[in-house]
Amino acid sequence: MSLVSVIIPCYNAMPYLKDTLNSILEQSYKAIEIIVIDDGSSDGSFEYIESLNMPNLIYAKNIRKGACSARNYGFELSTGKYIQYLDADDVLSPTKIETQLKLAEVYGTETVYSCSWVHFENEIIDLEIIRQAIDKDYKKPYQWLNDSWLGKGMGQTSIWLTHRSIIEKSGKWDESLKINQDGEFFSRVLLVAKQIKFSDKALVYYRKGNCSSISQSNKFTEQKATSLLKSYSLYKSSAIIHNKLEELKEGLGQIFLEFIYQYHSYFPELVEKAKQEFFALGYNKMWPVGGNKFKKLASIIGFKNTLKAKKIFRF
Repeated sequence: MSLVSVIIPCYNAMPYLKDTLNSILEQSYKAIEIIVIDDGSSDGSFEYIESLNMPNLIYAKNIRKGACSARNYGFELSTGKYIQYLDADDVLSPTKIETQLKLAEVYGTETVYSCSWVHFENEIIDLEIIRQAIDKDYKKPYQWLNDSWLGKGMGQTSIWLTHRSIIEKSGKWDESLKINQDGEFFSRVLLVAKQIKFSDKALVYYRKGNCSSISQSNKFTEQKATSLLKSYSLYKSSAIIHNKLEELKEGLGQIFLEFIYQYHSYFPELVEKAKQEFFALGYNKMWPVGGNKFKKLASIIGFKNTLKAKKIFRF
């Protein structure tokens, strides 16, 4: 049986840790090591982990260096052939790992394995699971990136099961990023993978309402906006390195335009950088993004003029 390392960065997640750890202990697949890296919690999370005395649990402290640093440290400590990243407030369905590993027995170590995910708040009950357009197999993994950037669906950190050799090829989590760390990391993973196989019997439960979650906190700060734009520029750099810029051109154009649309009224210097990145792709005209009202007006007076109107009239 292939050992699977479940790597959990933890910061002040005491109210959620029990549910998260139980979802691993209750996996139908049992060859699992659990690696929890506490990132300087002050709510008793580390003490709780320390008290568990579980034989398959590895834990360590990582003094406030961030979730990416914790994941990199966890990977260094891991010994599993397959890696499952899991945030400390999220939950895996009981057969998540087993069903993906059954696919791995057929499709091998150069493939990455995905599944659907669904939001929940307090209880996992009566949840409506909606399949996204990207919830399918991909013979060319970079096409998943393009589809996602074009608005056909979003991924989530824990949906992926990845052989460690792919992670070694793609490189570490970027510890300089403050937002969209998983998007940037898995963009590199997918650019070195052979294919994506989707498991319709696996599921990830993504918790809403955790105020300490980076992905759910306010994005309208200059620091986070700067980091988000950097992550998009890194997408582009990775596409160039892997000779996939032309294949990913449309999706990259879309995310730069969405950045311009979102931050136009807040950070003009960053918006100007995003414009430069967009036009450097070879486009000479911006297309409408955003809400229906914005798109409709932009089709009449143009994208730039509609941005000006949006700033004045705040729609």
